[in-house]
Amino acid sequence: MSANSQQFLPWIFPRLLGGVYFLAFLSLLFQIRGLYGSRGILPIASFLAEIHAGVGKRAYWLCPTLFWLKSSDQALTAGCLSGVVLSLLLMAGAPPVPLLFLLWLLYLSFVAAGQEFLAYQWDTLLLEVGFMTIFLPLAAPSPRLVLFTYCFFLFRFMFSSGAVKLLSGDPTWRNLTALCYHYQTQPIPNRPAWYAHQLPVSVQKFSTLLTFVFELAVPILALGPQPARLCCFVLMLFFQALIFATGNYGFFNILTMVMAVALLDDRLLGACLNLPAASANEPTALLVSAIFAVFLVLNLCQLTALFYRPPWLNRLIHWLAPFMISNHYGLFAVMTTDRFEFVIEGSMDRREWLPYEFPWKPGDPQRPPRQAAPHHPRLDWQMWFAALDPRSIEPWLGNLIVRLLEGSPAVLALFQQNPFPVSPPTYIRLVVYRYKFTDATVRREQGRWWERTLVGRFQPMTLQKVKSDGENLS
Repeated sequence: MSANSQQFLPWIFPRLLGGVYFLAFLSLLFQIRGLYGSRGILPIASFLAEIHAGVGKRAYWLCPTLFWLKSSDQALTAGCLSGVVLSLLLMAGAPPVPLLFLLWLLYLSFVAAGQEFLAYQWDTLLLEVGFMTIFLPLAAPSPRLVLFTYCFFLFRFMFSSGAVKLLSGDPTWRNLTALCYHYQTQPIPNRPAWYAHQLPVSVQKFSTLLTFVFELAVPILALGPQPARLCCFVLMLFFQALIFATGNYGFFNILTMVMAVALLDDRLLGACLNLPAASANEPTALLVSAIFAVFLVLNLCQLTALFYRPPWLNRLIHWLAPFMISNHYGLFAVMTTDRFEFVIEGSMDRREWLPYEFPWKPGDPQRPPRQAAPHHPRLDWQMWFAALDPRSIEPWLGNLIVRLLEGSPAVLALFQQNPFPVSPPTYIRLVVYRYKFTDATVRREQGRWWERTLVGRFQPMTLQKVKSDGENLS
């Protein structure tokens, strides 16, 4: 491969990654005050004060965030807006290295202080890919080791997702029935998921088998010669497109597609883009190769950790964890087979109860599932996790109830509508339902997308009661 043939990746990859950063920051911008503002569900200012009170100066290492400097509502909004602007500049072709560093630092600042709402695997995946890519444009054309590291990272990420399904011992993955449940029990189904759920069991089992092929066999092609990598690229795009079409996973599928660009033939695409010839600065190329050699070793360590974690490896992973530059991945290791949902209801008199409808998660059985991705509605998503154990209320959910009883405008903006527009309710209660997709007959005759069965109700809560039971807002 000639020097000129390796210019494609450092030219296109930062621009594409800028697009992912744009989606991530723009999505967060519309939720930031309700999730993290001073009257939000998990105020960042309160969280930082608590962690500093607990561990002192170690907090700056354990939680590396710019919001130690200022964490007002205006600062949080400015952080999101800055991310949007910087990502647009990166997409437009502005000098990539400083922009990539600033975008990584900004997103790390949110994720490090984001607690439950920013603890998703694609958040850490964006940070890991983003940190690696800071160094990519320093040497153009890219050394071979750089290209191989990206390919190996993609292999490790996809292979891990398949391996954890087998290593978990989950029976639905082992007997190939996982997709019989997946479409209706995933966090936020969309409309095509209802249709996919109606497929025969034999098709669902075959689809589950294909999932293992895509996650365990296809990634091996990423380590092969160019024809194998091109085949891997096409198959991965197809697989991610199917996931995107049948679920709502924020920017995850788009980010994975961007990662797969490292598999493409530089000679072909470099010629199509008519990139000017360039020769690498030898000392810079050696430095970049050394940096990516470290990334490659970290990827090998994380792959090894799937099967064996000696004490020294645990210490290394723990030491790097705050900066999220080397992370563990593995989606849906255990398949959820029942779908429970919390429905939040408010009342002024404990007789008439009105529901707080979420914009994206299942609620009204008549309402069709919606397409949210590439937007990531983080409260709707987190409600799915909360309902996995419907017998208890997580602390953040208690915080949400407090904000609804207070009538916080920032939190109410996260809902589809406010059933109490004049004044907040006196009482809030949680009602637990088991949800299942309807079949084609019910859907056609009654117009319902969901069947729901009452499981139980929590006792009505007042503002004073929730706070006395351990509500943890300042």
